[in-house]
Amino acid sequence: MLSLIQKIKKLITFPKRSWKTILFFREYIAWIDEIRTDKTQFVPFTEQPYERATDDTKVFAFYLPQFHPIPENDSAYGKGFTEWTNVAAAVPQFIGHYQPKLPYDLGFYNILQSGVMERQVEIAQAYGVYGFCFYYYWFSGKKVLEKPLEYFLHSNIDFHFHFCWANENWSRQWDGGNKEVILEQSFHESDADLFFDDILPFVKDKRYEKIGERPILVVYNPQMFDKDVFLRFARRLNELAILNGIPGFYLMSTNRNSFVSFKEYGFEGAVDFPPNTLWPYCRNNPIRQTHPYNPISVLEIHDYLIQKQHLQDVDYSVFKSCLPGWDNTPRRRYTGAQCILVSEEDFRMWLTDIIQWTKVHHSSENQYIYINAWNEWAEGAILEPSIRYGYKNLEILKECLEFCRT
Repeated sequence: MLSLIQKIKKLITFPKRSWKTILFFREYIAWIDEIRTDKTQFVPFTEQPYERATDDTKVFAFYLPQFHPIPENDSAYGKGFTEWTNVAAAVPQFIGHYQPKLPYDLGFYNILQSGVMERQVEIAQAYGVYGFCFYYYWFSGKKVLEKPLEYFLHSNIDFHFHFCWANENWSRQWDGGNKEVILEQSFHESDADLFFDDILPFVKDKRYEKIGERPILVVYNPQMFDKDVFLRFARRLNELAILNGIPGFYLMSTNRNSFVSFKEYGFEGAVDFPPNTLWPYCRNNPIRQTHPYNPISVLEIHDYLIQKQHLQDVDYSVFKSCLPGWDNTPRRRYTGAQCILVSEEDFRMWLTDIIQWTKVHHSSENQYIYINAWNEWAEGAILEPSIRYGYKNLEILKECLEFCRT
């Protein structure tokens, strides 16, 4: 093995072999410096907070309750691990690659610290976010990342919310797959009673979002479950709801892995979930591999939006979604990562399109859109303010909501 001194000498002498390599490293270093120093695109906190109009579409942002240490992550990754560990370690992999994405306003917060969720809601409300769709991690009675949700439940935070059951395996690959599984999602029909008992305090809360008095419950990946078993599970959930004075659940699923069997599984409809909805487009269009040493799949989706592929008709009810960007290099450690470039103009177009589509295709009480996500920092899908751009993504959201008023 090379010693540290030998590695340094090799690094120093390597660029002499090619003027292209010298140019690349010079431009790369200049880009890193620009990330740190360029504040020209920073948008400060709004001086004109959003005021909801009666016909405004309700915007829910997916919310990851991850940013605090838990025993499972301590065991898998080392004591004290949180998503910030991966986020802070990221570096640009090509010129123009914005990494690391670093948080502004709350900094590297511990989500359980008093005042953190309160400030998040204050920011969200100032820009028109109607509520959070909290990921709910539940494994046949084993709950993970539940403490932030319990904190919210017992707080006086005035904000709407509902759950998306993140029902995949918890794995070191961050993909819900079967490799390096930390917690397995073993699903049983008999789980219904225990699952209902665990979520009952939340769905009875006046802040829990309901459609026609039925609490919204999103299932992230129903393909994890046998259809007949899930149907019996859902039937039992509704029976228990009625026994507790709730007229059943408004069950929905994401279209993860191109899932379209919503009616067969008994769902009311779907929640679009990009980037999953973008992968068919990716397969049919060339994806640039930009880095010569650690290839990253990079996609520009401007043409996808221009072609209005995100507004294609389907034969089921769907709530549209969008994302302000995607870049999972912090999680994937630059192996098999994907980076979706979403410009300011793209995000604005996407938001405007799905808000206007929703006003046409849904009744006034069912006008919802979703954004992936509020705080997926390790996947580059963030509404929360960043050091480089400030509150820009949130400002775009506010402007789009106001622009689309009738």
